Amino acid sequence: MIDHDRKKQLLLNIEKLNAYTEIQNTMGRMIAAVNFRLNSEVLRFFALDQEDVSLEYADEGVFSGREAVEAGVAHLLGSEVRAGEMIDLQLTTPIIEVASDCQTARAVWWSPGAASVLQENEDPQAQWVWGDFAVDFIREGDDWKIWHLHYFTVIRCDYQKGWVEDTSLINRPNTPMHAMSQPSTYHNPYHPKAVRYGIPAAPFPYDTWEEKDRYWMLRNDKTR
Repeated sequence: MIDHDRKKQLLLNIEKLNAYTEIQNTMGRMIAAVNFRLNSEVLRFFALDQEDVSLEYADEGVFSGREAVEAGVAHLLGSEVRAGEMIDLQLTTPIIEVASDCQTARAVWWSPGAASVLQENEDPQAQWVWGDFAVDFIREGDDWKIWHLHYFTVIRCDYQKGWVEDTSLINRPNTPMHAMSQPSTYHNPYHPKAVRYGIPAAPFPYDTWEEKDRYWMLRNDKTR
């Protein structure tokens, strides 16, 4: 016979396992919307009613609050796709920790990708676009929503030249590129003369959300 504590733990494990699947699906659907530049669909997966909802993308800065996140998505994805344009980001190696109270979760994905960028009077430029996603999720009713999202660039470069020869796309000063963005908290893409650190960190098990751990992803540790 299963005692009360054992039954309680089993039910918690089932709830966390269900949350893991729902979080994976939420993030996957959001990235699919990004790849096809469906701005309104991207925003549907964010916890826009949370006062501190945020989006941070490489050195584009931090967009904090509903209005800023909406502006950030429009800024990053632009308007309708033109012929020859492409962005295709993938999600791999999920590391997801659901809090013991099942109200929030932390997750990291590695994201290899490729792009085709239009150039005036030339063929589109093929690019490597690789990075990492670190995300806080919050439970709203029966749904898991993206609360804080941070995309870290690993490489972005010309496809033919590669990431050692072409560093032209990563050397921009770390200054906000939009009126509603604030300076990035961290931007350290690969460079042949720089050391890479284990950031974003893998999330570690936790019981409940605490503001002091807001920037858990900036710990220099991918293994814990």
